[in-house]
Amino acid sequence: VALGGASDAMATRVLPALTPLTTRGLQLSVTLGLADELLAALTAARLDLVVSSVRPRDRALTATPMIDEEFVLVAAPALARGIDPARLVTDPVAALAHLPLVAYADELPIIRRYWRSEFGRRPPNRVAVVVPDLRAVLAVVIAGAGVTVLPRYLAAAALEAGSVELVHEPETPPLNTWYLVTRATPPRPAVTLVRDRLLQRAHAWGSL
Repeated sequence: VALGGASDAMATRVLPALTPLTTRGLQLSVTLGLADELLAALTAARLDLVVSSVRPRDRALTATPMIDEEFVLVAAPALARGIDPARLVTDPVAALAHLPLVAYADELPIIRRYWRSEFGRRPPNRVAVVVPDLRAVLAVVIAGAGVTVLPRYLAAAALEAGSVELVHEPETPPLNTWYLVTRATPPRPAVTLVRDRLLQRAHAWGSL
């Protein structure tokens, strides 16, 4: 089965969940990348299944909601202490504007979505680092390079250890849905097996 997904999601959740199938003879070929690239490869039949954080618009593809991930805005403690708490309440965009951003992609998809959802504006901050792996984003933020938005499941250990702190705590945390995407034509039995296993594990996870 040719499977595609983001490197961090595949490493931390998806591939460990599929290990029982590989011990029973299933062979996986994994491609890592951004959602748009992977969905294009799926349409072109170079992949069988994609774990995507973007719902495809192509009618040739079928998307099944898998799980919701919660996003958190975090920074290293030294940077977090430099934020004026009163101004964060009255004008959060201005209160955070001096902090460099550490991003997953040049378009700032995760960060921009958080700013628009919570603050109603795009971030005016300068971008310090762009790295297409959220685990690397977290490592750079822990080192003090700037502020970022991460799925809570990736930041949880660092938050518990005190390596990063929550910079902003919304009443309702922003969510994003992961989708399991296949072509609209009936999938092969092995692809169905992988899809069903991931849906089963996602139900056990609850949310991320």
